[in-house]
Amino acid sequence: MYREFSNDSEAPVSRFEQMLKTNQVYFFDASEFEYIIQYYIDSGEVNLAKKALHLATKQHPFHTEILLLKSELLIFDGKFQEAQNVLDAIEEIEPSHQEIYIQKATIHSKKREHKKSIALLQKSLELTDDPVEIWCLLAMEYLVMEDFEQAKYYFKRCIEEDPFDYQVLYNLLYCYEFLKLHDEALETLNKVIESNPYNEIAWLEIGKQYLTLGKEKEALSAFDFAIISEDHFTGAYFEKGKLLEKLGRYNEAIENYEITLRLEDPTSFAYLRIAKCHEMLGNDMLVIQYLNKTVHEDPSNEKGWLAFIDYYWTNGQLEKALYYAQKALQINEHNLNYWKRNARIHKALEKYAEAEIAYQNTIELGNYELSIWQEWLDTLIFLNEWEKVCQIGFQAKEFYPEELSIDFKIGGAYGRMGKRTEMEYFKKALCEAKEELPMDLLSYFPELKGVLD
Repeated sequence: MYREFSNDSEAPVSRFEQMLKTNQVYFFDASEFEYIIQYYIDSGEVNLAKKALHLATKQHPFHTEILLLKSELLIFDGKFQEAQNVLDAIEEIEPSHQEIYIQKATIHSKKREHKKSIALLQKSLELTDDPVEIWCLLAMEYLVMEDFEQAKYYFKRCIEEDPFDYQVLYNLLYCYEFLKLHDEALETLNKVIESNPYNEIAWLEIGKQYLTLGKEKEALSAFDFAIISEDHFTGAYFEKGKLLEKLGRYNEAIENYEITLRLEDPTSFAYLRIAKCHEMLGNDMLVIQYLNKTVHEDPSNEKGWLAFIDYYWTNGQLEKALYYAQKALQINEHNLNYWKRNARIHKALEKYAEAEIAYQNTIELGNYELSIWQEWLDTLIFLNEWEKVCQIGFQAKEFYPEELSIDFKIGGAYGRMGKRTEMEYFKKALCEAKEELPMDLLSYFPELKGVLD
């Protein structure tokens, strides 16, 4: 659309900027204006692109390429009807120009009229000698419509023309993944390798496909080839490390994770994976060391805090587990998993008042697991909060209406409040139910022993 200018002193952009400084008006031919406007669009300097366009339309009011740039900027500003009017005018002058239909398609795409966009792109396809860009646009339209079969068709045509377009490759692999066409994905990736045997991205993706198919040995080889192709490719070291960890080869996994720390800035993810490997190896001091690095590197890393809490929980060090659960809540007081851990640790430490608050927050944040309702009810029982046992019990029954253990606890709470009629109602319902209840419920309400006989 525009030509290159090699002499900086005479380059159109330099002359245009000089013109702006002197407040004079220079003449530029149409191709120079194309270059200037496109330069500013590509540089993200839209205001300067508009200034250049304003002068260009004065000096060359009917030039097709300048009018197309005008419609492009109008589309950028969301002025779709104005852009449509410009494009209609261009179509009357030069109806065989493919860019008209591409831009019209863009307008319909932004208005979520994807079928109309596709029809216009198909028309543009009939007019072009270089279809790759239009294939890509068609593929994206089908992808937005979740027509993965058609999207795959066009992305595949693009990658056959340009095996080095990684964005297209990733989109194609996404389609394969959704359609569960892992063998076809491997076939495409192997063709990419044929055109470039040292394509580290393709080797990495081949490894991922093999992992999906459960072929771990082949996946490991593919990750090795990715590293051979580019020995600074941290993505390949990460994937290889994760696979080695899965295979129980923890020392080798640690080596690969540590390589990523040397190649790039340290990441919280790498520190966490190393900590997990040391935990499996029983290296307790190193577990703590790397978990500290994990949360220091990224204090918002939920998995890092949970790993810290769970490590001490698993090892029976409840006070330390509680310390880190509370530190995590200081970072993010709206995190459901932090409150859930907090509740269970407080309960295990017999700090029932604190546990009760934590269970309430866990439920309010959207965790409706039966076990959480049951633990909250148990905590209220330990606190002798009989009215609240009934209140929360009825809330729990909205989610688990058939759960008889909740009825047992509600009935027992009514009995402790002296409400014999309500207790007898639940006792009768429990006796008529055919389902057996666990005997450990008697530890809460021994007086209801007859219900369990």
